[in-house]
Amino acid sequence: MEAGRTRRRGSIPKGNSLRFVVFVCGLMCATFGMTAPVSEKRVPDGPDTVLAKLPPGTRHEFVMMPLRDGVKLATDIFLPEGDGPWPVVLIRTPYSRFVPDGLTAMDGVPSVLVCQNVRGRYGSEGTLPGESFDNEVDDSYDAIEWIAQQSWCNGRVGMRGGSGHGIAAMNALWSNAPHLRAVDVNITGDNSWLYWIYSNGVRRAFYRWLDARNLRIVEWPRPTTSPFDMNKRTAFVAERAARSKVGFTFYAGWFDLFSEASLDAFAALAPKGRCSGLMAPTGHGGSAGLNFPSIPPPPNVKGRTFRQWMTDAGSVPPERSTLQYYLMGDAMEPSGAPGNVWMTTDKWPVDHTPTSFYLQADGSLTRAEPSTEGAQVRFTYDPRNPAPSIGGHHSLGDESGPLDQRPLRDRTDIVRFTSAPLDQPLGITGKVWVDLYIGTDVPDTTFVVKLIDVYPNGYEALIRDAAFMLRYANGFDKPAPAKKGTTYKLSIDLWSTALVFNTGHRVAVHVSGSSTPAYEVHPNTYEAVSSLVGSPEAHNVLHVSRSAPSRIVLPVIPRESY
Repeated sequence: MEAGRTRRRGSIPKGNSLRFVVFVCGLMCATFGMTAPVSEKRVPDGPDTVLAKLPPGTRHEFVMMPLRDGVKLATDIFLPEGDGPWPVVLIRTPYSRFVPDGLTAMDGVPSVLVCQNVRGRYGSEGTLPGESFDNEVDDSYDAIEWIAQQSWCNGRVGMRGGSGHGIAAMNALWSNAPHLRAVDVNITGDNSWLYWIYSNGVRRAFYRWLDARNLRIVEWPRPTTSPFDMNKRTAFVAERAARSKVGFTFYAGWFDLFSEASLDAFAALAPKGRCSGLMAPTGHGGSAGLNFPSIPPPPNVKGRTFRQWMTDAGSVPPERSTLQYYLMGDAMEPSGAPGNVWMTTDKWPVDHTPTSFYLQADGSLTRAEPSTEGAQVRFTYDPRNPAPSIGGHHSLGDESGPLDQRPLRDRTDIVRFTSAPLDQPLGITGKVWVDLYIGTDVPDTTFVVKLIDVYPNGYEALIRDAAFMLRYANGFDKPAPAKKGTTYKLSIDLWSTALVFNTGHRVAVHVSGSSTPAYEVHPNTYEAVSSLVGSPEAHNVLHVSRSAPSRIVLPVIPRESY
């Protein structure tokens, strides 16, 4: 077995995947001290709602806390009975500061709870930035350091939150605020472009959530574009992570909207030896499609909890980080299939071998590179007849997860590439990439790619998918119109997964020009237009030749590791 990684297999549960979500979220609360996923549509309450959840004798104060630019934020402070100072738990949110479930500081530990609305929300001054969350880095810094100067604070400040309530906490990871001791989040992300609003430059369905930030949602004109400097973002995270002294705990799910955010943060911070996380086969508030065995992760390998980071309680400080992740397997024959086990690692990505499967002109998917020149597959994308989305990680609850893609099998605008049945299991763990060599006769369009686990009975389980806007072929900060007759290479990030394709299963890749509502329907124009009236069809060429070998690159792990 690979060094630094352990596994645990368990019994097959009864019940459905939603029951598994409830189980894992409850386990996560007990294990990591995190709040469960929260409702984001409840009517705002008031301080009495919070006081009712806190120990008797808790006192309430209200202040308008100043930021460095003079903007003041609505801030409620809940002080425990007795004399301080105490550690402080801070929740900063774009929703009402009184509605998160589990509004407690730290059970069993006298501590202060501070609930604050971010700028421009619920009584806080200022204007909430549009699609960017970058301001939450400095705003969280200011809030943390203001708290640290108060007489009731002992100098230890932690931030926590789930989903939208966790945006500020996740961004606080990169604040390097001197008094920030720990960040505890679940099913959330930090950078809006990378994890919330776009997929490789294509606007995701979840942009509609921006109405929760008091932003007017505009469906037209399209395409919606937002260039992004990936190199700048990478350098920023690397520099901040190198100086970090924060304990980081998280819960996420393979089919969650923001799964890659937690993994990216873990990868950056794991070398500091201060991270512990849990990745389950769940979505954002549930998932559907397949029922993976709901087994608890091994309790003896978890890292320090939020409470321990905040109090320095527990045993010897950890020497390495821990990520417990569920390696999915065959959900229809789980008793004897490889996978469906919890794995543990101290680094991300885990050791793997990038293995290419090449798209072939006859619709096959093989490890052999194409041997002929000029091989290609053509398909037409009509924006007035886009392909519907089924499952994946674009939505919530039972609309997400590894749903069956066979209802789309009669669509001619989806090209399919499928391997032969596997003669032995194929395990993958890590980021999935697709290289597409394409051409088109329109100045801009979108390409959608899916990774499918095809079961022996024909079920086509959607494992990962992503979109890519052609104008960003040369870089997300270098948009340019496409030229007819030119071949472009698109390197498409499908995010990460952990799965064992069982013997007899087939690996499939589906390529199309649309998937709605997961991704915005592209009108096939470079300049934004107000409707689809007059929008051209895109006649696309997918090159699968020796000199233009389109492929999917899977992170294959050793058979003995699972």
